[in-house]
Amino acid sequence: METVIKIPINLFELPEFIKLEQLASNGRQERTAQALWLRLACIAGRAGCAGYVTGTDQPALTNSEYAHLAHITRANYVPQLLALLEKAGLLQRHADDRYQISHWERYAVDDVDPNYCGLVKFYDVDDPQPAPPAPPLTGVTPLALQKYTPAQRAKLVTTTGKILAYLHQQSGKQFSNEPATQILLASLFDQKVTIKQIKQVIDWKCKDWYETDFWKFVRPQTLFGPKFKQYLLEAPPPAHVQPAAQLTRTQYLRDLYQLSCGDVAMVLRRAADEEVAVTEEEVEAIGRDLGY
Repeated sequence: METVIKIPINLFELPEFIKLEQLASNGRQERTAQALWLRLACIAGRAGCAGYVTGTDQPALTNSEYAHLAHITRANYVPQLLALLEKAGLLQRHADDRYQISHWERYAVDDVDPNYCGLVKFYDVDDPQPAPPAPPLTGVTPLALQKYTPAQRAKLVTTTGKILAYLHQQSGKQFSNEPATQILLASLFDQKVTIKQIKQVIDWKCKDWYETDFWKFVRPQTLFGPKFKQYLLEAPPPAHVQPAAQLTRTQYLRDLYQLSCGDVAMVLRRAADEEVAVTEEEVEAIGRDLGY
């Protein structure tokens, strides 16, 4: 069989796929979007039109055709997946509604070993992701941390080390105490996230992603990044947290507000899940009372 595309062996560690993981509402949506993209990449390879899924003389695919390609049962789910792939930078949509695989030069086949047979040629690269930022000069504090006093910086370094030690204990993975991780944690602390909540997310994702394809995302930049609050909302409540029925309504909402790190939308969602009626104005008043 003639080779159609080439794929780096660490495909899902490319920046676009990491962004897809951050944008997806859940793991199932992410995996479905990945499957759709892979099918479209193979079709683009067969078409031989610079990464376009369909040739210039062909009409754009319909939602039903996209659904059939990725074995999606509901065609009306396709636009959401295409928009997700486009937002992650994996697809480009053109004025004629045709889609093109982004960064096609990565996947286009040039010279392939004639003795190789297969639809996809996998290859290794030294570093397909953008080069990491240069380490800060000795004695120079990163810009994002310059607002802290030396004493606060020292405390942040110590706290980061303890959290990474806990992450190592729970996952077996070792991470260095770098400024990039300190910046992520400093941002969470600015949002009044507690160490207990950070450990709760670590415990949850170590359990949720264990022995799955997502285990590679058990790392500081994912756990402490933009989706931290979503992970916290997904996590089972700590054993000491009483259910709503055993608390006064006010105390329940105050506890929920602190558990949600002051995220009003998260409080409203979780309260709705537990059938506790509350308004946005009431939640905001609780936040002001708590000093958020």
